[in-house]
Amino acid sequence: MSSEREVTLFMAQILDQTDRHQDMVDAMKKVIELGADLNSDERNLLSVAYKNIVGSRRNGLRMIAAIIEHEEGRGNQARVEQLNAYKATILGELEKYCNELIGLVDTQLLPAAKTPEGRVFYEKLKADYYRYICESKPENEKTEPANKAKQCYENALEIAKNEIPPSRPTSLGLILNYSVFLYEIMGQKSEAIELAQKTYNDCSTSVDDNSDNSYSEATMILQLLRDNVSLWTQDAEQAE
Repeated sequence: MSSEREVTLFMAQILDQTDRHQDMVDAMKKVIELGADLNSDERNLLSVAYKNIVGSRRNGLRMIAAIIEHEEGRGNQARVEQLNAYKATILGELEKYCNELIGLVDTQLLPAAKTPEGRVFYEKLKADYYRYICESKPENEKTEPANKAKQCYENALEIAKNEIPPSRPTSLGLILNYSVFLYEIMGQKSEAIELAQKTYNDCSTSVDDNSDNSYSEATMILQLLRDNVSLWTQDAEQAE
């Protein structure tokens, strides 16, 4: 007979498949209440729940920013004012969900995490969601969330360096997202390229040490690192 937690997890999976994103978030919050020590699959399910609900707002903010730029160029001030008001609404929703997940991690998930993989996952998750808050903020409001993101990434890097092999997907995914943070939020473009390239070079030969289950994920992340290095290097050359 299935426990309440197992049934709630099952429903979270069904809600994911049926694109019921808010309901999925609510289901995962209930799962955490029933037991906060999540395994790898459960952590990924939590990540997907919030990624869906935050991702739509990130996409909306990018689209609105492009439309605002277009309307400003045409001198349509009344439209720009309405668009900026709508942008503020979506940004408020994005911050609400980001801070909600960060709060779950701080108060329930990190204290219950028993493995280094789990602790790295949660520190990275916090860092990513502070980064999402930064993305659409004006420059003068980015400092605090950027500093918090940096601290969480560094916490995760310290755990990974001491307790997780560098070619594991957990470590590689952390480097991938941290390098994006350095490039896009901190403007440390050469450092981001150097980190991504070094990680790719160092781990390409040891990726075979992963089990079958994690090998494909690790190789996919390595390819993303390589793609970023190529794109960022090309952008640097064009800027010269």
